[in-house]
Order: sequence, then structure tokens, then C-alpha cells
Amino acid sequence: MSSKNVMIICTDTYGKVFFKKLTNRLKNEKLIPNHRIYVERFNGPCSPKLERQLTIYACLREIDFVIIVADADGKPPTKIKKMIEVHIPAELKPSTGIVILEYEIEDWICISKGIRISDTKPSLILKQKEDYEKYKLCNYVSELKIGKLVSRCKSFYNFLKFLQH
Repeated sequence: MSSKNVMIICTDTYGKVFFKKLTNRLKNEKLIPNHRIYVERFNGPCSPKLERQLTIYACLREIDFVIIVADADGKPPTKIKKMIEVHIPAELKPSTGIVILEYEIEDWICISKGIRISDTKPSLILKQKEDYEKYKLCNYVSELKIGKLVSRCKSFYNFLKFLQH
């Protein structure tokens, strides 16, 4: 596995620090190669700015692969994925992976902790159980149970696979 320049683009403001910390953990645990990873934010699946962002990032930073992480907020993931694919330039499609979270990034925290996710956003469940606030997101990286996430969470499994190749 050779080192590459990877861009992670997420919809969550606090996700930037979360993904940087998570990818550093995955590197330290030898679960992914020592990629150079950049993390940026985008405005969501319907944002026409995404196409411009992808083009600029790919050119300026010589990005080899892009991972777009988006919240489905309980909507069908295939619908969200299609909304995003429309904004990916044709030349970047082969080097772009899309990870759709069932609700939001807190899905991964709840699954790691064995907290059942129903029809309520995971961040609200965590707020009730642990006085969680969005700004605390990156503090949960060390608590993630990677093995459990790989076996029980399609979005995390896909995220990890994209980083491994």
C-alpha cells in the first residue's frame, strides 16, 4: 500500500477535527497507510459549490483520492448518494468515494458504545445520555471500537476500505 494524498470532505463543521484525529489513530494502529490526509467541509449533498471545491482541491493539492462523507439524516442513503454524484466532475468520479452516514457522524459513536439508534438523531440520543455537544465530537475518537464498527456499520466499513486502497 503506497502513500497517497487523500482529501476527506465532510458536512460537519466539527467533523474536520474528528476526521483528522480519526485518520491519525488509524495510521498509528497500522490500519491504513501513511497517507497525507486533508480534511475540508462542504455544505451538503445539494450544494453546487461541491463541484468547484473538488476541482480546486484536486488541482491545488494534487489529490489522488477524495472521500465525501455526508449525513443521510434518516433519508434513503441511495438518494443522498445520487444527489452528491451529480456534483462530482466526470474526471474525478473514478477517484472519489462516497460514504453516506445513516443519520450523522454520531452513528459511529452510538454503535461503538452499543447504544441503539432508533428514529432519533444519534447526537440527540448522546445528548440525553451523556450531555453530548457537537463541539465534543473529536473527544470521542479514542472511544471508537474500530472492530465493532467494521463489522456492524456499513458507512465505517466503506470509509476504512477507501482509506486502505
